Amino acid sequence: MEGSVQKAAQQMSLSAPAMSRLLNQIREAFDDPILVRSGRRMIPSPKAENLRLRLRALANEAESLLTPEINTQSQPETGWQQPALLATPPLSLRAPLIGGQPTPQQLANQLAELSQNHDPVLRFSRFLGILGRGAGNSRPLTIEETEEAFSLILSGQVDPMQASAFLSLIHYRGTAAQELAGMIRAARNHYQLNTATTLQADLDWPAYLSPNSPRAPWFLQAANLLAQAGYKVAIHGSNGSGSNGGKIEQAACALDIPVTHNLSQANHSLTGHNITYLPLTGFAPALASMMALYPLFAARSPVGDVVHLLNPLQARASLLGVSRPAYRELHRDAARLMQEYVQPAHRQSNLPVQLNVLSGNRDVAEFYPFRVTTLLSLTGSDSADIIIKALQEPESLPRIGMDSFEYWQAIWQGTAIDPRLETVITATAALGLMTINPDLDFEHCHNKTREYWQQRNKA
Repeated sequence: MEGSVQKAAQQMSLSAPAMSRLLNQIREAFDDPILVRSGRRMIPSPKAENLRLRLRALANEAESLLTPEINTQSQPETGWQQPALLATPPLSLRAPLIGGQPTPQQLANQLAELSQNHDPVLRFSRFLGILGRGAGNSRPLTIEETEEAFSLILSGQVDPMQASAFLSLIHYRGTAAQELAGMIRAARNHYQLNTATTLQADLDWPAYLSPNSPRAPWFLQAANLLAQAGYKVAIHGSNGSGSNGGKIEQAACALDIPVTHNLSQANHSLTGHNITYLPLTGFAPALASMMALYPLFAARSPVGDVVHLLNPLQARASLLGVSRPAYRELHRDAARLMQEYVQPAHRQSNLPVQLNVLSGNRDVAEFYPFRVTTLLSLTGSDSADIIIKALQEPESLPRIGMDSFEYWQAIWQGTAIDPRLETVITATAALGLMTINPDLDFEHCHNKTREYWQQRNKA
């Protein structure tokens, strides 16, 4: 509960060294670290999380044994059994706080009794009860629990305040890999993305950009290089709303990349053009609506992590970009859990066999290769970290007389020359080629994509 050995010692009226000795004895007894450091806090290990509810039950039982029993007699029937004409408003749920809140054991029993036979709003409250009990009492949801909860949200069966509380509680505590995997499973089932298709993309390339980012989408030119080389590249994403909300669509049209409105159109586009851009609103409108809530909270939502791993066009490889280094492990761990939990009959058709995760300063894989970079890789269920050496950074040339979009177009058309940006484009394409062909190293792939770049306008 305290996240600190010293604070826990103060709660138990012990010295810090005495508490440290107790912790060491517990670790030895259970053969587990029990508490591990995360930043400035100590957080429970997975085994400690599993022990938590059993220990609380033991503590409640010990407390009840020491509490004198009070004999209570049932109240006699009075004949006044007519229910009120108006239902009690939801705020009456706060009433127990006035007369004394239920014990943890009573609350646990109440939550356990809420099964799938109950009203969806009541069923969903069980998950909020698990997430929102406070420090030392809450725990992450399991894959199955998260999948059920997020399915209720997507089907519109819960109160909007419940959905907001669910996303806020998970984000505030920090999304666990099994929670992210559960939400992805729910979304894929809700939008029928698990149905195997006759055509599979070679590369899934999620692109979820901040509408406030002023940077041009250089990754689209990298993806187009691979499409011109014969690979089928499926891009899906969004650019938020506002004045820059259509940036990806505008750039795609400038490169003759088809912008499609649904999964059927996207598959047709892959057949004829080897590349497509499918906005999130075209295949998952509810998720797009949740993503659009950012201005109301001014904070990330777990939905922003879910969309990266949807793989709507069943690509056999996926290249992700995440804006924070810590999120790389989260996405890879969630993808591994997805591989472990998926039905064997659909293992090859619905999930990427190869996943590479790049950390940058935007939520799309766009590689600036001028410093040493670690690429997190997942092949099936096997993880690896790939170290990519830094490339020499060419001089950045000033943009004169052109706005950002015009300069972006001029680089592709060859009417403007910028060696630094050309390196960004070819190195990004090299990561995509590495993801499709995991047996190839970065240097080999970069040599190939530089050839693609020189040949891009010769067709």
